[in-house]
Amino acid sequence: MGGFPIQTIVMVIAMLGFAAYYMLVMRKRQVANLDQQHANFRASELAKRLGLRLVSGDPNFNLFIFQAAAQVLSGPTDDKPIDIDVKMQGSPGGVNLELVYLFKVTQKTDKSYLTNQIKIERETWFDCRMIAHTAQPFPPFEVVSRTTAMGQIQQTMAVAPIVTGNPTVDSVYLVATQEPGMAQLLGQLLPAFAQFNQNGVHLVGDGQTISFVMKRDKPPLVANALYFAETLAANLTEMARRIGG
Repeated sequence: MGGFPIQTIVMVIAMLGFAAYYMLVMRKRQVANLDQQHANFRASELAKRLGLRLVSGDPNFNLFIFQAAAQVLSGPTDDKPIDIDVKMQGSPGGVNLELVYLFKVTQKTDKSYLTNQIKIERETWFDCRMIAHTAQPFPPFEVVSRTTAMGQIQQTMAVAPIVTGNPTVDSVYLVATQEPGMAQLLGQLLPAFAQFNQNGVHLVGDGQTISFVMKRDKPPLVANALYFAETLAANLTEMARRIGG
């Protein structure tokens, strides 16, 4: 009789199943260990460090190790999406400051009874930013690092770049604004963000708020930026004070 004995096939399937289970258990254990090591990045602890108040979200959600969240580890289903919405607020430096983290994944499964095929569609929404509110309106602007260790950062505002008058700043950042005076002020303020340069800087000033935008899988990465969370908060607070009174 040709082929492999049925016992061999069963044994191979069992071994593969055990290996997959072992890898899943080990992954969960590694993530749990990282979560514990970086417990100071859990929402409640990070808010406390920054002098902010946790307004919404799971206090144990780890912004540094987001994979530690049970719903992220489990993944989405048609009936139960991944839905993480964390917000913290306060004014520790006399400027209204926020940190928001939104991660949502929905799933829809379609099964064709004609072809017996299953199609899974997922949609993902992500937004993470630290936001400083200004006392007065200001000319909008955007700042992106020209290069980072992970590649370029895409500009989001349809505003042409302009020189700041600071050659060092102009060599590191692309500054976009319609107001030359704003560009000159940014030329004075941006050197404070030097320690973020390898991960990248993405600042968006919409005329009322200044946001440092972070990404989950592109620069500036959330974990790398929030590693310097206190510095980031201090820089945004000073920028908001200088730009918007």
